[in-house]
Amino acid sequence: MQAIQDIAGRDIAGRDIAGLTDQIVADCGLDTASVFFVEDCGEQARLSYIHHHGVTDQAQHIYAAGGVFKADPFARTSGRRAEFIRWGDPRIDALAEDSGDYRTFLAQHAIDVVGALSLRVTSRLSLVIGTHCTRRGVGKAGVPIGLLERRLHGLADLVVDKLLDDLFDQPFGQMALHAVLPCARGILQPGASLGGQNGDIVLSPRESQIAALICEGKQNKQVAYQLALSEFTVENHLRRIYRKLGIHSRAALVARISRQLH
Repeated sequence: MQAIQDIAGRDIAGRDIAGLTDQIVADCGLDTASVFFVEDCGEQARLSYIHHHGVTDQAQHIYAAGGVFKADPFARTSGRRAEFIRWGDPRIDALAEDSGDYRTFLAQHAIDVVGALSLRVTSRLSLVIGTHCTRRGVGKAGVPIGLLERRLHGLADLVVDKLLDDLFDQPFGQMALHAVLPCARGILQPGASLGGQNGDIVLSPRESQIAALICEGKQNKQVAYQLALSEFTVENHLRRIYRKLGIHSRAALVARISRQLH
């Protein structure tokens, strides 16, 4: 999936991503937030910033160029499902104990971490959305965690959608997806079950067929022709798939199946 890493290394932030991030900061009483990708290549790990709110240029530089991101425990706990983990969670505490560079960085910049949402987009690429208050400010006691978590899941979906949309726009990106995702037919057998936040989500046999074809890059008209359906019927099935998975676009569907395959 090198093509996805290459796209992620570009500036994919649009007004929607920046605007939603800034709105989350305002609505949830945060001081700063940072949205970025980490590519896991061992010692050659790479960081690609997407958007910041309130983070100083100096802090951005030290976190990236100083390699602090490699010690960030939130970047090391990403899984196939987007998950918001609060600072103080035992999983974070265990990693943070061995992350002296990260703790020093927080102290030097008076950062009081609220938590972060992380998601492993591919086997090597993770999305991290960090949220913080400053120790000079009001603090994080009044942050509405439930609201913050819901809004961050929406932001993560938007970022992944944008990443996949940009990938679809690139010929080399389409070839990379076709090389990886045809095996979606293997995982999306009739009655396929996909992991969800509230347990497994089961697709009907027809929904599984349509989802697999969409992941191969086919348009609704092509899916309709191949399955001998009307285009209207395909669109209705897609809407049901989106509702079941809690997503809103073809790109998000491809991203979900991609995570299932990796």
